[in-house]
Amino acid sequence: MFRVVAGRLGMGDVLPANEEFYACPSCLMAYNRAAVIAGVLTEEHVPPKALGGRSMLLTCTQCNSISGSSFDAHAANRLDAEEFMRGTANGRVLPATFHVDGIPLRGTAQWTVDGLQLFGVPRQNDPRVQAAHLQALNAYVDSGHPNPPISFTVHTRFDEARARLSWIRAAYLAAFTALGWSYILREVMEPFRDQLRQPDAKIIPTYMLRSSSDATAERRILLVEHPDELRCVAVIFGELSVFLPGIFRPLNCEQLADAFGRCRDANDQLQVSLQGKEMPWPQWPTYFLDGPAE
Repeated sequence: MFRVVAGRLGMGDVLPANEEFYACPSCLMAYNRAAVIAGVLTEEHVPPKALGGRSMLLTCTQCNSISGSSFDAHAANRLDAEEFMRGTANGRVLPATFHVDGIPLRGTAQWTVDGLQLFGVPRQNDPRVQAAHLQALNAYVDSGHPNPPISFTVHTRFDEARARLSWIRAAYLAAFTALGWSYILREVMEPFRDQLRQPDAKIIPTYMLRSSSDATAERRILLVEHPDELRCVAVIFGELSVFLPGIFRPLNCEQLADAFGRCRDANDQLQVSLQGKEMPWPQWPTYFLDGPAE
């Protein structure tokens, strides 16, 4: 199918004749059947497995590996922080530091069905500091102080831009799986691949919408037709929505970010109703726009 669509787009001479190829949709590197058999392509989870995704398509080993360290780890750490703030009992144990009268104690924090659990980790603490911390804590317990000066900090490290790029990459791959090569081989999609190849550069705006009213695991793809100035492919991961260029008269990524930005209110809520055709979430590649192979 890659060869067929490339031919339709005037790129038929980029591949040697009389041989089958599969291209990684993330970098567009083409691999022949021997390379595929050799395992240079791997199963790609959309969204990433750490974010609850499932195997959906194949990408090359290099793209899959780089994405895991450059983007997906940041998105997973950001999600850990969000769910901790919500009090979600997800089984995650996060490093934390507790303070009593300013005396620190390093340990872990975790939400369970019984509430918040905090544990000190002796090997991470100076025994004298740990003893002083526990002494101060016991003193407040014995005194029955209603509001002792106790605080804790949960330690998570992530880069916000890279966390967003993980979701944008997942949206790009989901849209490819549903719509096909005819969708991603257009010029308007090149900046997305450039950004993924250059994570430290600022090539595209990492704009996405978060809807607290849709905090579910539902995933869907909406081909937005109305309003016309917001025409796009909306890839929806529960409360997160990523907006990609539409199929017809596509807006580029900067134009989309500007258009959606103008529709937000002071609380960052989208004050417009998006209407269009909804596509089923792809379980495997359907390549809707590519049509039958010739």
